[in-house]
Amino acid sequence: MTAGSVAVAGRYLLGETLGVGGMGQVWVARDEVLHREVAVKEILLPADLVAAERDAVHRRMLQEARAAARISHPNVAQVYDVFEDDGRAWIVMEYVPSRSLQEVLREDGPLEPRRVARIGLEVLAALEAADRKGVRHRDVKPANVLLGQDGRVVLTDFGIASIDGDSIVTTSSEIVLGSPEYMAPERARDGTTEPASDLWSLGATLYAAVEGRSPFHRPSALGTLTALAADEPDPPQRAGPLQPVLEGLLRKDAAERIGMAETRRRLEEAAAEPAAVATVPSVPVAAPVSPAAPVSPAAPAPAAPPRAGRSRRGLLVAAALVVVLLLAGTVGWLATRDDGRTGAQQPPAASAPAPPAATTAGTPAPSPSAGEPSATPSVTAASSPAARTTVAGRQLPRRPAGWRDYRDRTGFALYVPEGWTRSRKGSMVYFRDHSTGRVLGIDQTDEPQWDPVGDWRGKADYRVARGDFPGYREIHIREVRYFRKAADWEFTFDGGSRQHVNNRGVVTSAHQAYGIYWQTRDADWAENRDDLQLIFDSFRPARD
Repeated sequence: MTAGSVAVAGRYLLGETLGVGGMGQVWVARDEVLHREVAVKEILLPADLVAAERDAVHRRMLQEARAAARISHPNVAQVYDVFEDDGRAWIVMEYVPSRSLQEVLREDGPLEPRRVARIGLEVLAALEAADRKGVRHRDVKPANVLLGQDGRVVLTDFGIASIDGDSIVTTSSEIVLGSPEYMAPERARDGTTEPASDLWSLGATLYAAVEGRSPFHRPSALGTLTALAADEPDPPQRAGPLQPVLEGLLRKDAAERIGMAETRRRLEEAAAEPAAVATVPSVPVAAPVSPAAPVSPAAPAPAAPPRAGRSRRGLLVAAALVVVLLLAGTVGWLATRDDGRTGAQQPPAASAPAPPAATTAGTPAPSPSAGEPSATPSVTAASSPAARTTVAGRQLPRRPAGWRDYRDRTGFALYVPEGWTRSRKGSMVYFRDHSTGRVLGIDQTDEPQWDPVGDWRGKADYRVARGDFPGYREIHIREVRYFRKAADWEFTFDGGSRQHVNNRGVVTSAHQAYGIYWQTRDADWAENRDDLQLIFDSFRPARD
């Protein structure tokens, strides 16, 4: 999106949108006074904040952005200006031509541990510089680590930074700002910010860089926060020489977490490790696809089951956390510049004035092995045809004979053919017709991308270049009118017989998106297209 000739404060001429988040929208802009390019961010607060809360948080964020402006360091995207214009709050920052680490991971896959260690040293230098000024970043995550075109590594977006451990609090409710997958346990628990909190987030970011996902990734924000409180991090598989760094940073007790000096020492050791010595499994390449095994662009690895040895205290903390979240009423997730080049940003910015968090819906994971047991449906629906019903203002189609209304344990629902085998892998649930090879897969994420077309394009280019779809022929990647925002990626490929796939990424709310994957033999596509439309028409997302 381009703002054309729109000028802010009579000085900043807005250009291309760099990112849209739950609490901000960022543009490349021209500073007409100093004749330079800058990044200009408008602060957008959650729509459900009352006026008094909105004013208080506005004032506090401006105050803390001014504090962040005191930091001058090569690894920090400097804050140039903070102001209010016509009742709207703005932050002007250094513009860094770059890709975010989040974008790199999505497009290129996990990184080699030595490279991650070198990135970690640069981010650590930024945190050290902030610490010397008494500033805590509070939102260190892959989306806020920029890998510059000139080789520079920059930590950006101090928009929710705090001074000496302060937190943003209003009189009626506490608003915990940040991304749950990278948030330190003490911050998720009570909003406390310590110097060690940013180090936890650094550890989670480095973990994601080598593993391809965060250490507490779960299908929902609540599941992530509960795991954060009660579970240990999922054991890394690709960390190699980075293992001691992750082990030291991802300690639940902030007092036991390693400090900045020890973090630097361990990162330097990991960065110096010879490549031949590093134990790094090769990146798996998708095997040729059988008719019953969908392959799609990139789903998170399955979450580890809860550990049997977790303490009673951890369970109590998790329970208390859930209660706090329910009582608090408002939890704002800030996710700023996620995907500058593709336009897929963290948080969704629909066309609403206060857009939220975003990543195009996750996509089907590799199929479960043949020996994986099939789970029984969470809810058994009647098999007889149903009359039309209306759910949340949306009229459902008649349910034909031979179909049932499946209600998933995570909250979404849709019609599926009776007799298809159901299985689950990670966040993905599959339905398979073994007689015809048809496959339906539904994945979900609580961090939607707000540019589904750009997200599919990046995934398609990456997977095709990797050779994952032999004989790939693209039919289209295009936006479709479906819920808040959606796009279809339709293509064929050679998988024994010619296969035909439609992958729909759909953003259903500020914090929820889905991937609906449908695969048939190409020769059977036309006769099964009505079944896919019935699935689309009957799909109901979980309540946000």
